[in-house]
Amino acid sequence: MAEIVLFQYPGACSRVTMSALEEIGLDYADRLVNLLAAGQKQPDYLQVNPKGKVPALVLDGQVMTENAAILSFLDRRHGATGLLPHDDDPVLDNQGLVDLAWCSGTIHPIVRQVRNPIRFTKGDTDGVKADGIEKFTHECAAMAARIDDRWWYGDRWSIIDVYLYWAYSTAALGGFALEPYPALLGHAERVRSRPSFQRTLARERDAAAAAGLDLRL
Repeated sequence: MAEIVLFQYPGACSRVTMSALEEIGLDYADRLVNLLAAGQKQPDYLQVNPKGKVPALVLDGQVMTENAAILSFLDRRHGATGLLPHDDDPVLDNQGLVDLAWCSGTIHPIVRQVRNPIRFTKGDTDGVKADGIEKFTHECAAMAARIDDRWWYGDRWSIIDVYLYWAYSTAALGGFALEPYPALLGHAERVRSRPSFQRTLARERDAAAAAGLDLRL
């Protein structure tokens, strides 16, 4: 059996990859990279991932980085588990990759503006955060209208639902109000009730406790 190691930080976007591993049911080890202590910049981790970010997934000694790429790989390798939708039409079949790229390339940076605006400037962060909130307000309105009381793809769950949950829940930690979007609040309950996500949270909590971290998870 392949040896799989996920380098992660509880509550970070590595949660999405961990949720995918749990959904698939793979046997893997996880290693906490303490972002609060700049663990991602330490030489031992930079040998794993020179980009200095989580997640990094090591599969039999080979390293993969970037959530969208890792999730696409896992879906191709374990397609029967339904991480992403598929269709006989090649354009529709590509929709999962389109949405992964949107999550990682558009939504993710906006969330960073809201939650951690200092990463975007060496000066005053108010304008950066305000811009992020304005952008995310537009995105959340569109998300809520599409999701309503369902999943991103209607009746079927996908890993996109976890990525979106991570995005709006992380933005909320940065002060973004979710109350105007009851569809997202309902979506959050459905995501958190999924067994694979519950296992993910339990694993994150165990890792945080072992590292002596008191995190809101």
